[in-house]
Amino acid sequence: MTSSHGHLTTTDMPAGAAATIRAELASIGTPGSRLQRAQRRTRVTASVVGVAAVALATSAAALVVTGMPGSTATDALGSTTTVTRTGPALVDIGRAPATAGAVIVDVTCLSDSGMVQVPTGDGTTGAGVSCSGDGPHRLHVVDGQLPSAGTTTFPVSSSPGTRWHAMLQYASSVTSRWSVNAKGQTFGIENQHGHPDLVPGRSDDGRLGWVLWSETAGADQPGTVDVYESDGETVIGHQTAEAGTLPELPLDQRYIDELNSVSAPATPPATPVPSPPSTAPASR
Repeated sequence: MTSSHGHLTTTDMPAGAAATIRAELASIGTPGSRLQRAQRRTRVTASVVGVAAVALATSAAALVVTGMPGSTATDALGSTTTVTRTGPALVDIGRAPATAGAVIVDVTCLSDSGMVQVPTGDGTTGAGVSCSGDGPHRLHVVDGQLPSAGTTTFPVSSSPGTRWHAMLQYASSVTSRWSVNAKGQTFGIENQHGHPDLVPGRSDDGRLGWVLWSETAGADQPGTVDVYESDGETVIGHQTAEAGTLPELPLDQRYIDELNSVSAPATPPATPVPSPPSTAPASR
């Protein structure tokens, strides 16, 4: 299962676990998503064999593909930085080109335990990979956070003792505008600018359409909502929040321990920026 926008992958899994994950995907972006409540702002690529330690992007973007209104397109810029580290680290990737808007990051686990995470977007979101279990244990993101102003380092959080290999490269980043229907409602996918009025949704009978953000991700309690065409008027089905009906997700304790073990690299003290020389005339 792959999302071209979320850039996440899971390995083959038993049919029961796969059905659970598909149901969870359908409820992502709604109050019925347990994963959204537990890991609202982090997406994790993990090996899923026998347990539903699922690898999901916790946003409605998991239902759509690149090219939708509000999606982001990136193109690589400049040279690639390649490093191998153990535990959390700050990776010097050089000065960002003037047109850079993101960092492309490829991480491969070299250990068989622990987790590696990187910041994405404006830093309020993140992506990670579990190094445990079977599978390739690789992470690919195209929306890595740019280094902070005045710096050239990219932070990689990791469990202590977890060894990993990474390739990083700057990229241009262009986010398309949300579309607007005749009612004046915006529709598209959530991005660094926030959320549109209508976000992607799937009806109970499997039809893809649009749901009001205020009735799903913005609602306090789960419920049944209409799924519309992009006009915000034509109802094509209904989406029922899965709270209380989805089978429990038996998260592997090892997976939970990995999440809890991740630590961020120490941030070096800021280097004072010298003040420009005064141009005021000397007093007499």
